[in-house]
Amino acid sequence: MDLITHIYVYCTDFCITSANLLGITYEDFCALIFCVLWSLITLGLSLTLILQIFQRFTKR
Repeated sequence: MDLITHIYVYCTDFCITSANLLGITYEDFCALIFCVLWSLITLGLSLTLILQIFQRFTKR
């Protein structure tokens, strides 16, 4: 198996195992990660960037 396949299999297994531990389905776990968590992280990083740009221009 090549490296990409190994990574894919590992990530899929991680998601399935985590979903089983939480008592939810694989699809619900993926939705939680990719629709909710990823969106919150993206929003947080965007707000951090905007705040840093604002602070940089107000110091001048």
